[in-house]
Amino acid sequence: MIESYKRKELRLLNVASVLTVLYAIAVVIIALISDSMTLMLDGAYSVIDMFVSFAAILVVRKLNEPPNERYHFGYAKLEPIMTAADGLLLLFLCFMSIYLAVQDLMHPDPVEHVGVIMVFTATSVFLCIGMGLYMKRVGKKWRSEILVTDSKLWLMEGLISLGVCTAFSIGWIMRNSPGWEQYTAYMDPLLCIAIALFFIVSPFRILRNSLGDLTDACPPKEIMDRVSSLTKYCCEKHGLAAVEWLRLRKSGRRLFMEASFATQQNHDVKSLDKIRDEINEYIKAEVPEIDVLLEFASKKTTGSGAINSAAPADVAGTKIAESSDS
Repeated sequence: MIESYKRKELRLLNVASVLTVLYAIAVVIIALISDSMTLMLDGAYSVIDMFVSFAAILVVRKLNEPPNERYHFGYAKLEPIMTAADGLLLLFLCFMSIYLAVQDLMHPDPVEHVGVIMVFTATSVFLCIGMGLYMKRVGKKWRSEILVTDSKLWLMEGLISLGVCTAFSIGWIMRNSPGWEQYTAYMDPLLCIAIALFFIVSPFRILRNSLGDLTDACPPKEIMDRVSSLTKYCCEKHGLAAVEWLRLRKSGRRLFMEASFATQQNHDVKSLDKIRDEINEYIKAEVPEIDVLLEFASKKTTGSGAINSAAPADVAGTKIAESSDS
């Protein structure tokens, strides 16, 4: 099932890349013909999205490769690195667009071929929003942060196209209304500034989420609670004393878990190995994208074949249960 999702993810990214290239070429050509600052912003955004789509395909292929001698934990961090780069590019684009739009306000220049812009943006509304909603739905289903991030870009593109179409429709009405035609030249730069300000929120959110993954921050509370409940269930099922501590970090779609279980009594090596394998298998079945590292701590000492572990070192983890031993 997971392999099937990976193939579908790559296929969808390829389709999205082709559509992004075609859309970027079309919007840049229309922006140059019409001399529209707003469409030039839209075109620059599409070009960035185009490069992001190509990078996403390469990253997804790398993510599917197994760990090796150089990268023991695989390539999971490539995903937040790519999304962080996307956020930085969008942030730069927003500030640059505001700067250029302010200059355009000082020297207003009327936009040409308004009818072509209206038809093009009206068409792109349906294309971009439809693509964005579909990628968001399957991205959550396939646990693909790249698809979810890309879906936000498509949805934003659709909302921008809707705003551009509405604004230029109003400008077209003003141009054909006596006494208002002199103000139509200001519509384009003002709209560009408004869209850039709307844009600017998304890059900050992308950067915040990516920074958490890159710095090995604790994952969101719902993920932490889910994994905690799974470890507690395993503790009760196998007759262990407690989950002494639990540590989680998130890197893109991958989760890395470390946990320590306290035993109620001494176990030999074989029994603990069996328990470890069963817990590992159960947690991975419930959370396929997780890597698990387990430890066991016993406070009692027996003869040959028993585990004799001292109290665990001071580890900065999440203590989710107290030992039942007095």
